[in-house]
Amino acid sequence: MKLNLKKIDLELQRLGWSKYRLAQEMGIIPSSIYAVLNPDRKAGMTFKTVDTIGAALGVDPKDLII
Repeated sequence: MKLNLKKIDLELQRLGWSKYRLAQEMGIIPSSIYAVLNPDRKAGMTFKTVDTIGAALGVDPKDLII
């Protein structure tokens, strides 16, 4: 599973949020969200992480994966 980073960036812009703010809304430390949203990330993504990002952004988590 791979995140749709463009969609996440668009949602962050729509909300006027930084990745730091997204981390705060998700209840995680900022370095974690930076690692998750790193386009060079090789590790797998969990459904729980995608659900949490979707909930914070107010979007369907299915829209965040490609």
